[in-house]
Amino acid sequence: MSSKTVSLDDEIRLLIKTGKVIIGAKRAVRALKIGKAKGVVIADKIPPWIEGDVLYYAKLGGVKVIRYGKTSYELGTTCGKPFPISTIAILDPGESRLLEEGE
Repeated sequence: MSSKTVSLDDEIRLLIKTGKVIIGAKRAVRALKIGKAKGVVIADKIPPWIEGDVLYYAKLGGVKVIRYGKTSYELGTTCGKPFPISTIAILDPGESRLLEEGE
């Protein structure tokens, strides 16, 4: 299980480094609404209204949802940011394999 978590952390770091992302729940939901997001990463233990909006618009658009499984503070740290991140919209996965089937 821990190797999967480490793998996810590594993939998110690679995504931030090589891909195009939108950080933040409001901006991510906007990207989902207009169909720009190809995938979305959500942290654990985020406010229910954020999670509900993200899941609703992702389902409408047929967008893959990746559950991070750790808190927004840990997701922020993984992204190299000094603040919590609840949601990341993936516009371009870059070299990461997050949007590939089977991940």
